[in-house]
Amino acid sequence: MKKSILMLLCGIVLISTTACNNSNEDEKVENEKFMLGTTIDDGRLISLTFSVPYIKGNEQLYLDESFLDGTITVEEFTSKLEHIDTLRDGGSKIYKYNKSKKIFGDSNFYVISCNSTDGIRDVFIAKNKDLLLDKCSIKIDDLTGVSMAIKEGTLTRKSATVIITDTSDRENIYGEFYKIEKKENNKWVELEPLQERFFNDIGYVVGEENTLQLDINWESNYGELENGEYRIVKDTSEAGEGTVHYLTVEFTIE
Repeated sequence: MKKSILMLLCGIVLISTTACNNSNEDEKVENEKFMLGTTIDDGRLISLTFSVPYIKGNEQLYLDESFLDGTITVEEFTSKLEHIDTLRDGGSKIYKYNKSKKIFGDSNFYVISCNSTDGIRDVFIAKNKDLLLDKCSIKIDDLTGVSMAIKEGTLTRKSATVIITDTSDRENIYGEFYKIEKKENNKWVELEPLQERFFNDIGYVVGEENTLQLDINWESNYGELENGEYRIVKDTSEAGEGTVHYLTVEFTIE
């Protein structure tokens, strides 16, 4: 009887210890943020929540730098991982790295290589798989408490002033990026730019009244707009989130 009780107590201790370890691990990955990233030659953005080492022979490299200088390709990288799922979004694939492989460090992690019908082809790497599941789809007007409107009296064929209202509990950052889309055959299609577009790398936040006002002059990028239905599209995200959310406001040129 004493032996049985002792075994039971050991089992309780083991379960408790495991639960505590899992709890600590969950707490650790819940706080993950995408703070590292690089864009490779084919235009894909590689985003990581932590610095992943890459052991090549006797060399200790880092994965993001190795992608950038061509030491390893995304395809070579994923071929060394375990493919665990393919999403029904056009073909985005999820992979798992097992730390026992000793190629990319001593931490298990997950990778999603996007190939979605939304046109996203980026790659995301994190220790928490759930953090990756929404990264391959475009998010449009999905943020509660966030909206964009055109300031009355400012709309012309060349420009407009937009007012972003943000009463969410998020710390959203808004940049200078925008694009103009036109409704054609009941679908939104981006206008063909007249030239390569460049935007200053500046981040704005809403003020004390939860609003942000931005002037947009699209003449150099798109010219004067013809009659039709259009919308302005801008993006926002939280630092480290890794997901881009798009805001839109529709208008008509007559």
